[in-house]
Formats: sequence, structure tokens, C-alpha cells
Amino acid sequence: MPVREPRPEFALSPGGAIEMAPLWRHAVSQRLRELAWCSLSPPLLAFLPTDDAGNAIINGNAPRHSPAALARWPEGALAAWQRWLPAADPAALPPTIAELAAGLEQQRVRGPSPAPSLRLGRHAERLLQFTLEHAEGLELLAANLPVRRAGAHGVQTLGELDFVWRDVASGATVHWEMAAKFYLLVEPATHGAPRGGGPGAAMLDRHCFVGPNLVDRLGDKLDHIVRRQLPLSRTPEALALLGRPVDRSEVYLLGWLFYRDGVVPQSIGSLGIAPDHLHGWWSTLPDWLAWAGKREGSRWYRLPRSAWMAPARVAQAHTETAEAIHEALALRFAETHHEKNWRREAPVMLCEVEPAGQPGVWRERTRGFVVPPGWEERARERIARPVG
Repeated sequence: MPVREPRPEFALSPGGAIEMAPLWRHAVSQRLRELAWCSLSPPLLAFLPTDDAGNAIINGNAPRHSPAALARWPEGALAAWQRWLPAADPAALPPTIAELAAGLEQQRVRGPSPAPSLRLGRHAERLLQFTLEHAEGLELLAANLPVRRAGAHGVQTLGELDFVWRDVASGATVHWEMAAKFYLLVEPATHGAPRGGGPGAAMLDRHCFVGPNLVDRLGDKLDHIVRRQLPLSRTPEALALLGRPVDRSEVYLLGWLFYRDGVVPQSIGSLGIAPDHLHGWWSTLPDWLAWAGKREGSRWYRLPRSAWMAPARVAQAHTETAEAIHEALALRFAETHHEKNWRREAPVMLCEVEPAGQPGVWRERTRGFVVPPGWEERARERIARPVG
């Protein structure tokens, strides 16, 4: 018999009104929470800056190709998906990364076979592909489609189209490039200016959002999508593969943004950040402990990267006190073995948890990164590097 989700939980809005908690937050099944997160959670951006011709402006310049835009669902298809998803059988939904990893262990015993990627970005793509395949009113035409060009020196791979789908109602063909990202805002160094904006605050741009490993920046990612990935669908090679022109090319960007001690800068909206975007905090270990120590009875969970997308729901046995977390992270950040530098230098995502109303189960209340010593200084060096 199919497993159905329980009645939705409810929450109080800032104004005191009772609102239904979103499926990506309250669903018991992690499969369902992750699928709902990839298809229904708020996007990171409200708009892309454009020039007078409507071309998206990234890093101060507009691309020479057709205008880029943020992804938008057809209203009818979105409404049908919102009706279908709560009643879905979790057993029929895509497995989580942890489940895939467990399956790979069993496959190694049985013998070699193609293995699914355990990368978080690839997992998010699988979930969006499932949505496009099952949403009423949509027809998925291509997913992860390589585009190649034959030349005098052989075949050159130009890139890959994430998703191309058709809106059955309008007939429009749409190309989506997807990214699921987690960025920490690091404000440039200032002298005596208050954090989060105000007189003397540093000027922020999208390059001030960096990944926890300091490799990726939001501005660079958008530049790559708008200038390199979206125009790919309008090349002759892509047209030959698809057999039809693309009517719209859009950025499907979702994820979480994290702010120093949870302080969101006043000017964040001017960067195009959506007012309802998902966000958390980041802190140094001493600052986090000073804050966590004031939250009497709070419990915490170290969130593995494979579970970064949707809010956590965990057994009480997997939760820890702030003191235990502090002791573990202090040892981690003091690691001296050169082969484990990554443990010493990598931020750790934590979530504060609260009782979920079910015996022995706790749910995420807040989330954020605790960063190791020296990380903020390295991050400031990273955001100061030139574009390109």
C-alpha cells in the first residue's frame, strides 16, 4: 500500500497568521523533501540586471546573444505539480544520495556496473529531471545533452544542455541551465563600518558570495551560465540535435545564502537577491559557541554535504549538544596531518534542531556554517581577485 504524507504542518507568519508549512520543509520523507526543494523552494534571485535592449548584464557587460532570464514555470504545470507531489508515494521518488551510496556498496559485492554520481549538483539535476518528466503539461525533450562540433582537428565538445522541454499549452520550447548553490557572503574589509550595511559599509557585489571551499563565486557562476551555457542552445549544432529552435533560455538557480552571524545587509536586494530566498548564518567557532550557549536546551546536528539541500529531520540519537559540537570542531580545525588539510580548512554546516512533534524525531530550526581559523581572511582574498 502506498505511503502517504501526513497532514501538512502549520507555522505562524511574522504577522501572526497561520500558514501551511512548505512541503520541502515539513515532509517526513527525505526523498519528498528534496524533490519538493528542487522544484518548489524559493529561487535565489528576483531578477537579472538588464541593459536597454533587455540583455542580462553580468560583471558589468551584456552578452551578445539573445536575452537571458530567470526560470519560470508555466502556471498550469506548476499548479498540477503542486497537487500531485503531496500525494506521491515516496518509494517511487528518486533515492537520496545516502541511499545511492548504500546501493553502490551492494553493487561492488555483486560486480561492476554503471554507478550514479554522488555529487550534490548532479543529484539536484536528477530531481529536476524527474519533475520535468512527471509534471503534467510539460514534455521533456532533452537532458544533459552534449553539443559537439566537427572540425579540421576532430570533434570538439562545445558544452552540454542541462534541460530542454516544451510547454504543451503554448508550444514554447524552453532551455534551462540549472545550478544548486550554497554561498557565504563575505563583506570586503572596512575600517570601523558596521556589518550589514550603514554609513561607511563596503560596496557589495555578487563576487562577495563565495562557496565554502572558496573555489566558486556567485558572480562567476552567473557569468558562466549567461555567457557560455545559455547561448549554446542557439548554435547550429544544438538546433540540429533538437530539430527545433529554442524560444527561451533561462537560469534555474536555487540554494541557500549564508550571512555573518545571520546579519543580512540592507543593500542585498540591489544585487537581485530574492526577498524570500533561503538563508542562514556563518560564524567562527568562538562566536558560534557564544551564541549557541545562550540557547538553553538547544541541540545540534552536523549536516553532511549529501543532505545540504532540504531542511533536516533526524533521530534524536544523532543530535548533539553545543559543547560536544564545539569540542569536535576544535579538534578538527586543529588537525596537523598534511593529508587531512581539507578537514582543517573546510567550514562545517550545522543545523539547530527542535522537537518535530513525533517521539524521538527532531527537525531543523536554523542552519549555518562554522568556519575554521583563517577562513575569513582567505575568503576576502578570494573575493578581491579580478573577474575572469
